[in-house]
Amino acid sequence: MKPIFKLFLYFLIFVFALFILGVTIKKFAPESIKSKFRETVLLIRMLKLKNKQYETKISELKTSVDELQVKVKYLLDGQLISSNVKNIKSKSNIYNIRTFQLPLLSRNQWMKPVAYLEQSKNAIIIGSGHGEFFLLDKKYIESEHLHLIKIKTNINDLIKNKNFYLNGPISIRDLLVVDNKIFFSFVKEHSKGCFNTSIMISELNLNYLNFSEFFSYKDCMSKKKVQKYPGKLLQLAHSGGRMVAFKNNKILLTIGDYGARPSAQDKNLLFGKIISIDLKTKKHELIAMGSRNAQGLYYDIDRDIIIHTEHGPAGGDEININFSPDNKNVKNFGWPISSYGERGYGEFSKDVPLHKSHKDYGFVEPIKVYSPSIAISEITKIPKIFNENFTNNFFISTLGWEGQLANGQQSIHHLRFNENFDQIIFEDVIPIDERIRDLIYIKEMNLVLLVLETIPAIGILRLTN
Repeated sequence: MKPIFKLFLYFLIFVFALFILGVTIKKFAPESIKSKFRETVLLIRMLKLKNKQYETKISELKTSVDELQVKVKYLLDGQLISSNVKNIKSKSNIYNIRTFQLPLLSRNQWMKPVAYLEQSKNAIIIGSGHGEFFLLDKKYIESEHLHLIKIKTNINDLIKNKNFYLNGPISIRDLLVVDNKIFFSFVKEHSKGCFNTSIMISELNLNYLNFSEFFSYKDCMSKKKVQKYPGKLLQLAHSGGRMVAFKNNKILLTIGDYGARPSAQDKNLLFGKIISIDLKTKKHELIAMGSRNAQGLYYDIDRDIIIHTEHGPAGGDEININFSPDNKNVKNFGWPISSYGERGYGEFSKDVPLHKSHKDYGFVEPIKVYSPSIAISEITKIPKIFNENFTNNFFISTLGWEGQLANGQQSIHHLRFNENFDQIIFEDVIPIDERIRDLIYIKEMNLVLLVLETIPAIGILRLTN
């Protein structure tokens, strides 16, 4: 008999013996023995529960200590100190990057996004995953040292879920500045254990951000609700959350499937969708569906197109284009019926067939597929002023882990579209060798600003040739 079967047999005998012991005590033992048995079992349960509570508390305290350590270092230095400039060669260009370490925990330490970037006329705004906001003055962005100014907010009064401030995926998911207002999307605990992607808003007062809820909705996804879907795992990291300014005084928001895969094909639910939200009325409209977890979003107002990046399952990251988007012609990008990714845990179901064609099943084909995945993230347009050869050029950030640089992760993917945006005519890879959560183009300095998650740091990327 194989050792593993012996162990399994012994385990069954042990469980059966415990059962017989319990029945025997219950039926034949005197009341004093029964009482002692119940007290012992109850005590064991209480000790296990107490032990779990202590482990959680220790984890919380460790996170707090780690966070205090990086903040003390920043307070002692009084500024963000620049690293040496590093030159990076792609196949077509030479860039340099300078990094400034942030007083925040790395992605590895707290398992949530380190930070997101936005800009106003004169300032760079940084929002950490757990709701700390900072200001960088644009005119000092090229200095050897950066002064990071903390912005006071009322977030702690609004978001009561303690897990928002601790390790894990409950976090801010993006920032957006429109018309002197600042928005942040976040994973909201709508009701106990039930979550969705919602938005807060504040006047852009860089002395104090007084947030209030701008947009939420009745739908939420919990462990119990996700049980009826294939996969049966609540995936809070699949929350989307990217926002951009849209036409007609609206903004766009991506919402992930939260692990409830077929919900992306249900028009009665907002999961797995891209929606528009009217800034005045706060009413939302469906713009696109069939999305797994869109982590990059760009709207080109001159061309009236939406470009979004999509995390595939095991492989199959996508770049999708939505021409002339509106609520009367809702584009369907196929998830989970069509995907160029492979099957992962829980995706063996008739509701999740993962056909390799989109067009054959009535869906929009992605303009670009990365398989294996590159852990695709944000996308932004890089104008001609950055390089005279840049027309319809975009930079796409990627995440990933150490040792995955050769697969195209931890890099910026540089793409150029043709005039009609129906073909990619140039591709390049800029190997940063860091997880890149977010990136924005700063016109005044003609540079690209990055959030790097492993150091963690702000990265300043320039073209040198």
